[in-house]
Amino acid sequence: MVLKKNYIARMREKVGHEGMIFMSAYGILWNEQHDKILLEKRWDSDAGWGFPGGYLEYGDSPTQAVIREFKEETGLDVEVTRVLGLSTNITEKNSWGDAQETVGIGFEVKQIGGTLRKDGTETVDLQFVSVVPEPNMFVPQAQKTIHSVLTENEVSEKPWIREHGE
Repeated sequence: MVLKKNYIARMREKVGHEGMIFMSAYGILWNEQHDKILLEKRWDSDAGWGFPGGYLEYGDSPTQAVIREFKEETGLDVEVTRVLGLSTNITEKNSWGDAQETVGIGFEVKQIGGTLRKDGTETVDLQFVSVVPEPNMFVPQAQKTIHSVLTENEVSEKPWIREHGE
């Protein structure tokens, strides 16, 4: 079986390291007591936790992407319950040497099936992590996001917007 390259790899073959815009979607899944969030340790960083999620493939909607990525990375079937927020971040040179702007959409999700399991490839650990104290996230953008989730989304149904890494 030949693996099809993902959308980003296919586009990078065409444009090289020039700046591109990508969309990502990630999910927040609370435990029943609403005091822990399911987070993952990623294969590419041991600096802290990350949210289950990933980049949209061509033809995906953001909700389709977060549902697919959650299943791939955690083994869980989820449905989206609300939009939490939107952020943008510009990176002049990511770890592959590429310039990119990422537009990330955060969703609150609830589990509707599946069994929790790490995929062993992208996700090397999965845990429901206490939100007190605030979890240490693997990149500054994710740290800002967890802070927004815990401070803004818990007191308001209104989604937040952070632009250009703010």
